[in-house]
Amino acid sequence: MTRLLDFHSHHLDAPAGSAIVNLPLEVLSGATQFAPLPHACYSVGIHPWWSSLPPAELAQLQQQLLLWAARDEVVALGECGFDRLRGDWAVQEQLFPLHVRLSEAYGKPLILHCVRAFDRLLALRKHYRPTQRWVIHGFRGRPALARQLLQADFDLSFGEHYNAESYALTPPSRRHIESDEGRLPAALLSTPTIEHPEGFNEDV
Repeated sequence: MTRLLDFHSHHLDAPAGSAIVNLPLEVLSGATQFAPLPHACYSVGIHPWWSSLPPAELAQLQQQLLLWAARDEVVALGECGFDRLRGDWAVQEQLFPLHVRLSEAYGKPLILHCVRAFDRLLALRKHYRPTQRWVIHGFRGRPALARQLLQADFDLSFGEHYNAESYALTPPSRRHIESDEGRLPAALLSTPTIEHPEGFNEDV
């Protein structure tokens, strides 16, 4: 059995090595000084909600993303992706290829935010044929959608609100749990086998 890992967290104060902590906008933009903790794991990406920021700010974020993505303590790209309810869809489309390119270049998985856009992600997965894992974070969908995503080689990450049947049908090697902005789902903490994504070091 591999060590449990909080796959996606927004808690910057999480103990080092206990979670993959997503760096917030104020850190990526440079508005807040931030020193990564020793042995901590981070993810970095341009959230689709930020797609409505002014073009100059988005350009700066993309430059910072290029720098952060190369750092050893950054173990995943994202969260990034698509949201049909919030942000600028056209800009989300423009930003996504950069994350895919960095994920492939540095051999780091892609953590995906997706709201009413699974059809688009499925099409993009088929288009890019990535070698790195694409992980849907905070998955709440029904079993039929879970099966469709798994068949297309997505991983699924489950938070506080999840469909128990979808979780149960997801192979342990393809599922993860996360706290996101809340807590780890208590009902899943006793799951017998929760495996790291390939490439993650259990001793981090």
